[in-house]
This record gives sequence, C-alpha cells and structure tokens, in this order.
Amino acid sequence: MKYGIEFRHLQYFTCVAEELHFSRAADRLGMAQAPLSQQIRQLEERLGTPLFRRTTRRVELTPAGEIFLRHAQEILGGIDRAVTHTRSISGEHSGTMSVGGVHVALSHVLPPIIGEFRKRYPAMTVDVQVLGTAKQLELLQSGKIQVAFIRPTNPAGFLKTEHILHEGFVAVLPRDHRLAQMSSLTVKDFAGEPLITYAPLVGASYYHAIMDALRRAGVYPVIVQEVSHTLAIGTLVAAGVGVAIAPAWLAHNSSPYLVYRPLDDIPPEVELLVAWHAEEKSKIVLNFIETALGVSVV
Repeated sequence: MKYGIEFRHLQYFTCVAEELHFSRAADRLGMAQAPLSQQIRQLEERLGTPLFRRTTRRVELTPAGEIFLRHAQEILGGIDRAVTHTRSISGEHSGTMSVGGVHVALSHVLPPIIGEFRKRYPAMTVDVQVLGTAKQLELLQSGKIQVAFIRPTNPAGFLKTEHILHEGFVAVLPRDHRLAQMSSLTVKDFAGEPLITYAPLVGASYYHAIMDALRRAGVYPVIVQEVSHTLAIGTLVAAGVGVAIAPAWLAHNSSPYLVYRPLDDIPPEVELLVAWHAEEKSKIVLNFIETALGVSVV
C-alpha cells in the first residue's frame, strides 16, 4: 500500500483514539499494549507527524490526529459498507444497511417498515440517520446510504422513487390560547394571529402548502418568526412566541404546553418518497424497498 499504511494501522489508531488509553485499547483489540504502541509509532513515522500527545497521566489527539481520525473512520466505514453490499448481492443475509430519512420518516414511517423487514432478515442491522433531502441524495449517490426517505425533488438520473404518503396539517397552539378552547378550526381563524412558520427555502414544501392555504382563505399572516425545523416550531409556540400551522405528525409529540387541532381545509399535499439508486442490485436493499411499499404507515 502507498505510504506503507495498512488496514490494521487504521484499526489500531481508531481504537486508541476512541479510548484515549493504550491499555484499554489493547484489551479491546485482544493484544498486548507494547505491540500496539509500536504499531502506532510506526504509523506516526510513516505519516511524518505525531497523532497523540502522551503524558504519564493522559493521552490526547494532536490536531493532525483529529484530522486523521475523521479520514480513518470514513475509510473503515466504507469498507464495512462495501462488505455488506457485496454480501447482500451474493445472497448472504447479514450485515448493515444504511437508511436516511427526514424527521417524519424516522418517527412515523420507518418503525413498522424496519419491524417487518427484520422478521425476514433478523441478522441484518438497519442503521438509521435523520437527514435533510439534499444530504440524503448526496449520500445515496455516493453509496453511503442505500435507501432514502425524502421530499419530492428535481429528477436525477441516478435516482428511482416511489410514493409513501401525503401529510395533513394541524394548528399548533399554546395551551392557554383562545383558539385552544375551540374543538374545530379553519385557516381563517389565524387572521391577525402572530404566526411562526417555515423559512421559504428550508422545508419549502411545508412553506408553500401553508402560505397557499392562507392566501386561499384571504388571510394575510403576521409572521413573527421563521424557522428551519418542525420541532423548533413546537418549541417557540410553547414559549408563547406565536401560533403555527405544522404537519400533522407533530401532534404525536405530546407537550404540557401545547394543544393541537386538525386543519381539514389544508389538503394533505406534502409528499414523502422512498428513493434508491437506479443501479441498485442488492436483493436485500430491494426487498427493504418492497417492504416499505407494502407496510401501512401512520
């Protein structure tokens, strides 16, 4: 290998960097401390820079060590993904599959899908990451995740998608607000109310659905704050900053400070898609997608 750096060097270095203790790292690796220290010194010599500061009382990463750790973890993670993907194509049903999703996918969509999938493949581990749509597409194209649960996006040649669900909306109100005393609300009830909503460029699907509904109702909103995440809306409404319209999944996040009311006059038009690489050949990944399309979600 170029520079004389081998796979074992990365494993040994990463273990010491995580433990920041040579004796504990050696125990974890099942080896003696002296040869482990020797391997780390050899790696530092080949890199031409110290990776650790060693004293009699502690071990610390140097700035160079912190940078090398990020690269080592990415390389080791890439090898794990390559092994899992290769085995899944060959028919071996064990390993780890990486799945990304926007927040609603992780909280309401993926639990029954993963539960059903694991009945068929109990030896498979599904690693789940909460990510925005743009980041998921980047990782999907590079092979760092195999399945993505995303918002509709511009067509991409490498991508295949299928519809999962449409979301409705709810009013989000402080518990002591006058509108919280009403069992049924419409968008017109928001006239004159201080509104917390989405920034137009982040959560664009939600933003346009809400603004279009207000415009159709002849309501000109008094926007007091724009945010980038649905959970932030709940926090600010609970703090008394204003009221809000948010996707219906937020109502599952109970809070002693909030009341939710359905808003049936906003069409459930915000879509969630499952996406995967058009060249995907793994039977397990394709079976996961099949499971996702066959499972009923809340």
